[in-house]
Amino acid sequence: MLTCKDVALRASDLVDGEVGRWDSLRIRFHLAICAGCRNFVHQIKVTRDLTEDVTETTGSAPVGALTQDADIDAIFARVSPRDDTDNGSKTKQQSVE
Repeated sequence: MLTCKDVALRASDLVDGEVGRWDSLRIRFHLAICAGCRNFVHQIKVTRDLTEDVTETTGSAPVGALTQDADIDAIFARVSPRDDTDNGSKTKQQSVE
């Protein structure tokens, strides 16, 4: 089984779709049981997505598409459903009203 350090070292590669099937499976298994690593990989993914958005709006070539977005998003949805009201912040709908 991978350690948190192993997952941290491979997080960017996972998000960029640059890990093999076996390593991807091992990392995803770890993510299924480790909230800290799920959060870390989520932050890497968010950072990558924001970087792509900025790159696209400035007219430069995008950094690259993630081929495994749906898989990673499914893991996050399955194991850590987010409720913005848990941390006392307003949800998007509440902030519009």
